[in-house]
Amino acid sequence: MLLTIAIPTYNRAESLRATLLEFVAQINQAVLTDVEIVVSDNCSTDTTQQVCASIATEHPTLSLRYFCNASNLGFDGNVNALFGHARGRYVWTYSDDDRPSPKMLAHVLNLLDQKEIEFAFINYHVSVDGQVLPSPFGAGPDRWIPSRDLLKTIRFSNSLISSCLFSRQSWLNAEPLRYVGSLWIHFFMAREVLQSGESLIVGQPQFTMVQSSIEQSRAEKRQEGSGQIEYYMRAYLKFVEYVHDLPNFNFDRETCTLAQSMLEGADLNQIVSYKLTAQRDELQQLVLIWKRLLPYRSTTLRFWCITTPLLFVPGGIFRLLRIMSRLVRS
Repeated sequence: MLLTIAIPTYNRAESLRATLLEFVAQINQAVLTDVEIVVSDNCSTDTTQQVCASIATEHPTLSLRYFCNASNLGFDGNVNALFGHARGRYVWTYSDDDRPSPKMLAHVLNLLDQKEIEFAFINYHVSVDGQVLPSPFGAGPDRWIPSRDLLKTIRFSNSLISSCLFSRQSWLNAEPLRYVGSLWIHFFMAREVLQSGESLIVGQPQFTMVQSSIEQSRAEKRQEGSGQIEYYMRAYLKFVEYVHDLPNFNFDRETCTLAQSMLEGADLNQIVSYKLTAQRDELQQLVLIWKRLLPYRSTTLRFWCITTPLLFVPGGIFRLLRIMSRLVRS
């Protein structure tokens, strides 16, 4: 088996149905036989199991396998579980609600059949409020490059789970359990496997990620429960750690410098988004966030003059400024 399409899911039955049916159509149209689909269900309470069973029954020649975890493993644990179920030489971690482009699967399979790789970056579009935007990478030709050069080439655009395709053995060899709880297991594991060999860039967008509004995304994560620190802020703090540790993985100075510059630009965006959407300012949570940032950012003037004051400004001021800005624009 050449490829496993590995889909982690939780309570998104209808989105999953649409994604699976698109894959089924592409597999049938191109008569693709060297691919399987594996779904790992994180204890959904909706009709996810029935959706998978129905599609498997309607398409008996399709290699579709469904697994339901005994308990909710969290995002990282669910993704990692897929590699234990996969049979493919390569595993494409794919979100249950991203929209595949026509002929995407045949194109990727053709490239995978040409050369052994450690990792592939699958380029994408992002749809925001009906507007289709490019990934940070942009676009380019398909090409194979040394693995260590990939992150700077794609400008770290592999933060989306569907943009990551792994050699299954490379994943298993890299001790993935270290990153369960990181909220970015695919992102951290890409850093691990990009230490040797060659990797592939699929340069033209192959799928579209439909991005929810800031308010909607954060409301969903609040319902799931996300610990002492709000989910997306925790994810951002993990990215701060990721960038800080990057030089320990022997990436060149250009890669590390690019990551640092992108992180500095993200500081302001993350704090403003957090302040706009937090239900209330909880001093304990703000202090926890500040303490988590301190070891990595305290040597910069920006941290003391911009990041710290913004973090402790009441969220109501940010929301008032946004209302005023909308009124001015209208």
